Amino acid sequence: MLQNIKSVLVGMTEEGMDEPSSALSYGLSLAHQAGAHATIQAASLKVVMGSAFISSVARELVAGHNQRLREAAAQLAEKAKGDAAAAGVSCSVETPQLSYTELVNAAVAQARLQDLSILDAETATINADRGLIEALVFNSGRPLIVVPAGVEEFRCERVLIAWDGSSRAARALNDAMPILKTATMVELLSVTTQEELDANVPGAEIAPHLVRHGVNVTVKGLVAGDAGAAATLRDQASLFNADMIVMGAFNHSIMRQWMLGGVTQELLKECKVPLFMSY
Repeated sequence: MLQNIKSVLVGMTEEGMDEPSSALSYGLSLAHQAGAHATIQAASLKVVMGSAFISSVARELVAGHNQRLREAAAQLAEKAKGDAAAAGVSCSVETPQLSYTELVNAAVAQARLQDLSILDAETATINADRGLIEALVFNSGRPLIVVPAGVEEFRCERVLIAWDGSSRAARALNDAMPILKTATMVELLSVTTQEELDANVPGAEIAPHLVRHGVNVTVKGLVAGDAGAAATLRDQASLFNADMIVMGAFNHSIMRQWMLGGVTQELLKECKVPLFMSY
C-alpha cells in the first residue's frame, strides 16, 4: 500500500556544523519502496548583515562564511543525487541559500506539494532544524517523519500508534494509513490514568475503522509511569520493537515556534524510532 505515496520531501540544512544526516538515506529508502519521487532540499542558512555600518572586514568574513555553506550544500546535493541514482529513485534537488525565515517559508511551501516530508531529529529546542520541524508540522498541512540519528532504512513492519482520541491523533492515524496497511502488526496504545483505564478500553472505538482498512491492529492501554507519558510511550515502543511511532503533534501555546506540547517535546528530545506526526 506504500504505492499510495507518490512524492516525498527530504529536507537538509547546511549550517556549517558537519552533522550527519539520516533523513536522506531513510527518505530514499522510503521512496524506493513506495516507487515515489523524492524532492531533496539541501538548503544552506544565509547569514544576513543587518546594519549599514558593519565594517568591510566583517562583511568579507560573512561573505566567506556564506560561500562555504553554499559549497557544502552543493556537495551535499551532489551526494544526494548519486545516492538516489544508486537506489533507483527519481529525484529533483534544490540548493537554495536563504535567511532563516525565508528557509522556513520555502520548506513549508515545498512540503505542501508532497505526500509527506522527512527531516532529521534535532534534540536542541532552539535550533534551525528544530524550527523547521515545528514549522512543517504546524503549517504545511502534510505529515512529517522525524528520523533519529542512525536510522537509515525505512521499515514499517511494526508500528505503534499513540492514541488519545483527539482530532490530531485521528489526523495522524489516517495520514499514516498507507504505512499502517503495509505493516505486519500495529499496536494502538493509549497512555492514561488508572481511573480511565478501569472505565473503558481506550482506543476500542477507533479499532474497527482500522480493521475495515485491513490493518492488523491490537489495542492496549497503559497507566503513565512516574517518568510520564512520553517515557511510557518510549518504553512500550521498545518492548513492541516498533519501527515507527504515529502520533498527533500538540502545542501548548499560540506562539507555536519552539512551543510543541510536553509529550511531543520529550519524544523529539529522546526517541530511538522515527516519529510520524500530523497536526
